[in-house]
Amino acid sequence: MEYKRRTVPNSKLIVCSVRLPVSLVREEGGGWQAKPSPGGLATALRSIAEHRPFTWIGYPGTSVEPSEQAVVTEILAEHGATPVFVDDDEFEGFCGEFSNRVLWPLFHGISIGPRRFDRASWHHYRAANERFAERIAELASPGDTIWVHDYQLALVPELLRERDIDCAIGFFLHIPFPSPDVYRTLPTRDEILDGMLGADLLGFHTYEYVSNFRSSALRIAGIESEPEWVSMPSHNARLGVLPIGIDPDEIEELCGSEESLAEYEALATDYEGQKVILGVDRLDYTKGLPEKLLGYEALLEQHLELHGKVSLIQIAAPSRTRVAEYQELQRELDELVGRINGRFSTLHWTPLLYINQNVSRRRLTALYRLADVMLVTPVRDGLNLVCLEYIAARGDDPGCLVLSEFAGAASCVSGAMLINPHDTRQVAATLAEALTEGVSRESFEHMREFVYSNTAQAWARRFLNRLESAVSDVPSRRQQLRVDQPPLREAVVAARRPLVLLDYDGTLRPHTNLPAQARPTPRARELLRDLASFGVVYVVSGRPALVLDDWLGDLPIGLVCEHGLGIKHWGQDWIASEEFDTSVLREMVEPVLQDFVERTPGSQIERKAASIAWHYRAADPKFGAWRAKELRSILESHLSGVPYSVLAGSKVIEVRHVNMTKGRAASQLLELHSSTDLVVCVGDDYTDEDMFNAVLDSRRQQTIVCRVGSANTVAPYIAPSSQAILKQLAKLVELWRGRT
Repeated sequence: MEYKRRTVPNSKLIVCSVRLPVSLVREEGGGWQAKPSPGGLATALRSIAEHRPFTWIGYPGTSVEPSEQAVVTEILAEHGATPVFVDDDEFEGFCGEFSNRVLWPLFHGISIGPRRFDRASWHHYRAANERFAERIAELASPGDTIWVHDYQLALVPELLRERDIDCAIGFFLHIPFPSPDVYRTLPTRDEILDGMLGADLLGFHTYEYVSNFRSSALRIAGIESEPEWVSMPSHNARLGVLPIGIDPDEIEELCGSEESLAEYEALATDYEGQKVILGVDRLDYTKGLPEKLLGYEALLEQHLELHGKVSLIQIAAPSRTRVAEYQELQRELDELVGRINGRFSTLHWTPLLYINQNVSRRRLTALYRLADVMLVTPVRDGLNLVCLEYIAARGDDPGCLVLSEFAGAASCVSGAMLINPHDTRQVAATLAEALTEGVSRESFEHMREFVYSNTAQAWARRFLNRLESAVSDVPSRRQQLRVDQPPLREAVVAARRPLVLLDYDGTLRPHTNLPAQARPTPRARELLRDLASFGVVYVVSGRPALVLDDWLGDLPIGLVCEHGLGIKHWGQDWIASEEFDTSVLREMVEPVLQDFVERTPGSQIERKAASIAWHYRAADPKFGAWRAKELRSILESHLSGVPYSVLAGSKVIEVRHVNMTKGRAASQLLELHSSTDLVVCVGDDYTDEDMFNAVLDSRRQQTIVCRVGSANTVAPYIAPSSQAILKQLAKLVELWRGRT
């Protein structure tokens, strides 16, 4: 697949990960030297770097004194790398503590207790992410592409968006995303979610991780989504299932090296006449190493005929050796290895060879070629590239892959024999089947096809193509509303007769679980009073007239109730736009809504003079969203041919007459106040789009039209929240007050 660049002249790719693809080494004379370090990500991006300007940002792997940082920066620049300098204490808190002791277990499905969460390490994590984001911002130019990698830098996408960087922002999570029940135990869950959702494209290895992410966003933040995208205030965050691959050509080359061939010959002689099971893992509690050894022990217990005819070679590369959990895991494995060999060994046969050290990749390829069965048993794993390397190393000689169903690769390699590593008897039975029957050539070819068609390079190209096409598909990015900056500042200051049209729920007041709880805050009331001292202000709401009178009737502003059913100019009585036959609501709609209230705990009906609404904000978010889709379909069927429309708002389904729209009310107000020299119009949901269109279609020269909380709008400006729009309204008041 050809890599297609965006048509932005001289645009560059900025890759950001914790570690750089080179490592710093002290020379004997005291200077620094940079040496390339192996890694799947570096392999994947090598071909991309050949076709466009490329910069890699990351931690250089060691602390560097300030006096040496300029020299180190120059050395790394020769390798296309840019360092982010972090001192030892901050790096330990950011990476060692928060990333590895909080996020790593949590994202692998292990709930963290309050004793493991350290607020100080969170501050280090956030500070380090800020440092990375700042470094990217210094190097980025409009039109560049930024690709951020993994859980250690989950805050960076949103931090970049806060800096108004006009670049495509991608984020790839290389580990699993947990179920919402596990993720919601994280004290900083909202911040991590918001950080990731700052990306234009979020990549995951499997659809399960995408599903978990969407469910967490819904349950924790109330953010509804589609299978392939999430609508955010400033952009659409696309979701992609993009499993990473390996470089099979590199594996083949390693297999043909002298070291690998010699190692294979020696191993083949040592294990002549035996079946070999191979395990290659990093020593980590997510890799299911105790489960693997227990399954092998059960195999030896149940199949005496295999004694002397099968051996397990288990490599467990040391990892995080100073961490208590890993030290405990090492002790557990040592005991299991000793027990198994003590029970079953003979003078001529040792059933288990345990290697607790790093092994060169050339020697690994020899082991891959030797092994009849590859046993991969993680209790949770993002993807697991070892099993893909095993398939590539086999060449035309089929090998049997026994793979945990909890590895991401289980959804990719259809020829593998899947197991539940927690079920010791199943592991033993599957191993026995693999050893006696082997794998069919057809099954092995299925696995080889995935490995060779889904290489690391192809993965990188697919991600970047999807990221850059997603951004280029957006005709123009909505701008964050900032009334005190050009060009809006000049229009605001010059306005002498402004007209301000404001929605209520979601705009002046955040949504609440129960509609009756959304009384205006003192701050919102004060802002409305201040705005009214400089112009004409209307609150254009779906609320009934009685509620608006109760909450806002004493202020010097106008009111519009029920999406335009009635208008009340300041100091006057309510004027009804027209009379509607509401029997349809009572006889056809309300019984249906009542049925859904009974079947959806937490939902309720709001009855108005000429409309009726079903609110489900207090219901279970996933269940409520599903019920809302069902209700909308039923109502649209019932009301076919009747002049009533069904509207889906923010956690609400509302039925109203087709002539009742905020757009119609806005048109009347624009006609009444035709001498206005600036129109400010703000709303937050689908029902406000009519009002936006009315203002934009009026073709007035000076308008500020803004939608709160979504970028899917005709409004030229957006604001992320009601708190943000209140700040902008306060700035309006400041500008007008400063003028006088």
